[in-house]
Amino acid sequence: MIQIVAIVAYSHDGRSRSIQMEPGRVNIISGDSRSGKSALLGVIDYCFGASECDVPEGKVRRNVSWFGLLLQTERGQAFVARQVPAGDAKSSEAVYVKADSELPIPAHAELRQTTNREGLRSLLASWVGMSDYLHEPPQSQTRVPLAATISHALTFCLQSQNEIAQRRHLFHGASDRFVAQAIKDTLPYFLGAVTDDYVAKQQELKRVRTEVRQIERRLAEASAIRGEGVTRADTLLAEAKAAGLTTLEDGAPWQQKVETLRLLQSSPVPSALAEGGDDAEFRRLTDERNGLLGEQRSLVATLERARAFEGSSRGFSSEAREHAARLNAVSVFEQGVDGHACPLCLQGLPAESSAPSIGELRAAQAYIGERSGAMDSATPRIESAIHEVEGKLVELRRRMDGNRELLTAVKRSSQRLQLAADTEARRAMVLGRISLYVENIPQMPDLTAQQRRLEELKLQEQQLDQAVSADVIQQKLESCLSNVNRHLSDYAKRIGLEYSESPLRLDPRALTIVADTPERPVPMSEIGSGENHVGYHIVAHLALHTWFANRQRPVPSFLLLDQLSQAHFSPDAAPRDGVTQEKLDSDRKAVKALFGLIFDVVESLHGRFQVLITDHPDFSDDVRFQAALRERWRDGLKFVPEDWPRGDSVV
Repeated sequence: MIQIVAIVAYSHDGRSRSIQMEPGRVNIISGDSRSGKSALLGVIDYCFGASECDVPEGKVRRNVSWFGLLLQTERGQAFVARQVPAGDAKSSEAVYVKADSELPIPAHAELRQTTNREGLRSLLASWVGMSDYLHEPPQSQTRVPLAATISHALTFCLQSQNEIAQRRHLFHGASDRFVAQAIKDTLPYFLGAVTDDYVAKQQELKRVRTEVRQIERRLAEASAIRGEGVTRADTLLAEAKAAGLTTLEDGAPWQQKVETLRLLQSSPVPSALAEGGDDAEFRRLTDERNGLLGEQRSLVATLERARAFEGSSRGFSSEAREHAARLNAVSVFEQGVDGHACPLCLQGLPAESSAPSIGELRAAQAYIGERSGAMDSATPRIESAIHEVEGKLVELRRRMDGNRELLTAVKRSSQRLQLAADTEARRAMVLGRISLYVENIPQMPDLTAQQRRLEELKLQEQQLDQAVSADVIQQKLESCLSNVNRHLSDYAKRIGLEYSESPLRLDPRALTIVADTPERPVPMSEIGSGENHVGYHIVAHLALHTWFANRQRPVPSFLLLDQLSQAHFSPDAAPRDGVTQEKLDSDRKAVKALFGLIFDVVESLHGRFQVLITDHPDFSDDVRFQAALRERWRDGLKFVPEDWPRGDSVV
């Protein structure tokens, strides 16, 4: 909650002028034209952190050095002051802020910069109770996200002289399309259609979606690494189940499927023949074939070793003959040559250049010759052994062929044995394919936990998305507006506005008032007379602030109305040509009805709402009006005294 206790202006020579207000009440300043009444709106806007000083050029702007506001907040009082921009500047970053349970208005000498404009806006937002709210435009739109600020909240608190009688624009600054769009974007938050934890849920939704994408990416990468592995594994397991090799369920996790395939790979082929009845001859022939197969494997291994040895011996003999041929050159040397002399020139050599003696070389030649001869003599025996093993293999294959013919004959005589053989062959084929697959499958981590986490995040994402979805917010907004419209229609009927007998509603898309007549909806822009336009502006803002106060929404709890009587009569209105006393009495009655409605609404909210009115009339016969009258700016009394000097004249 923020309400205004005093509006203060400081001169360049150290003087100050304060206008006292009462929180929770109607506060009226009545005065002549050009007395500075309309400047109060610009002062309040500027002291609430506006980007530019909107106080009109003239004495109020040039003869004032600082503008200040004494505010009442939930925590106590706060005084904010902002330096008036000098020369052609449109703004100043010099801001003075002081807060306490109760504050006197500071003297000019105390004013200094304690923060800047952004710091001021942050403090005001915290005092009014604003939470972080970020409006995310639809993906089809290129607008950047919009964060709600105190300036957006102040839109509902000000009605200037030019705005209060507008027929096309209802809110302060809404003639600017960017401001109008900002009002549309933030209205759900200020009405309460968007909860205070909306931004937190938005951020949590972003975090959840980021984690979902990360897990999905990891799972996709794992799937890509597997290639068609998942489908291939399922196919092999289906074949294994059909062959009676496993009973694993189809919905088993990937890691369990891989483990099952690895277990099948390392298992022997189950015999289908053993599952049948008694077939002694078939089993005898099968056992015989298994023995022949074992013997064949043994002979093949022996043959491979013999051929390897034969190749090694032939290689050794060849190398030995080559070395012996090289050593034959020693025969040209003398037998008695000293080992430390050159064998060609017989010249002595250093000790470190010692060479083998001629005798040693001749001994090596003889040794290699003997070994080469031994290998040459052993080669025929190796070849004989190889021929012997090959002969045994030929005989073994002949016996295996005979065994196969007998097995085939036995199987043909028994359909059961034939089916069993087919089953066993199919099992062997499936196990072979499984073995090939398992040997080539990449090592993959267990992704079961990741899959489970993804399911949890998907559920959380769905819940958060529903909480912040545009449809849910729209439903809540319509509910809030329905309550606002109830007050709107009630207030309009009290002052007898045109179309007030039809249902009235605030249109959040067009930012206007619409009367739903039996024929068609009639927007405020099509309703005639300035009296109706002023009336609808006032009842709309009163209805909104009634909702804001009752729901404790983060909007300053005051409304400034400038020149609300302008559509009815001037302050000096008197009977003259075309203006009868009856017309003046009718206008006076209409204006007093507006004031009466404002008094009633403020009183009904029991101090939670404050109205500031700057206008010309001074109804001496209205007790409530006179009680609310704070100052009369007439007979030379103005917001800024005439004797205040201009800034450029103070030395």
